[in-house]
Amino acid sequence: MYDSRRFSLAVVDNDPLTVKMLTLLVRRDLPEVDVTWACRRGRDAVARCLSAESRPDVLLVDMSLEGLGGVEVCRRIRAATADVVLIGVTSFSLEHYAADALAAGAQCVRDKARVADICDAAVALVNGHTPRARYVSDMTAAQSHALLVKHSEADADASGTPPDTIAAITSLTDREREVMRLCAQGRSSREIGEMLGVGESSVKTYVMRAARKLGARNRTQAVAEWLMLQD
Repeated sequence: MYDSRRFSLAVVDNDPLTVKMLTLLVRRDLPEVDVTWACRRGRDAVARCLSAESRPDVLLVDMSLEGLGGVEVCRRIRAATADVVLIGVTSFSLEHYAADALAAGAQCVRDKARVADICDAAVALVNGHTPRARYVSDMTAAQSHALLVKHSEADADASGTPPDTIAAITSLTDREREVMRLCAQGRSSREIGEMLGVGESSVKTYVMRAARKLGARNRTQAVAEWLMLQD
């Protein structure tokens, strides 16, 4: 349980103006809330929510994200953890996204323009209550997480792909994926840095982060794990 309105919140939305608006209005309506980060790509949001260092208590997920869509963002996060309150937000028809979003682990879906309603839902959910909303899940985050894990295991049995493989791949950022791809080609950190326009130390940092997410102790093991995940 959280003390009234004290919790951390993050936002993923592909419109920078919307990100700024949501951040400002949430801070206005919930001054005790710590808006820890905002990003524009679904993959980045998934990676941050899967890391204990950057995981927020609440994530506002734009349903119409480009690339990795909002429903899939919810699914990947909820399949990995029950520790994040997921609230789908959209400026389009709620009916269009509600069923899929709730099935993917979102706890409710709200109109993006009604920020006060979004804030009320966040406060209710983070304190273990059901928000007053038309589109709200009848399952707790823990129940939704367990169900998605069960489905993932069933899919893995059918396909032969371990569920941990999916989690490991989705936890990497796009830059970490690119660095691991180049490492697997035998490129040195200096070569990778020159190709990507970053410093050698930055490349080593990306490798270190990727290795940690892949459960590897060093670069060599990380490359081996990466190659196995590509099969």
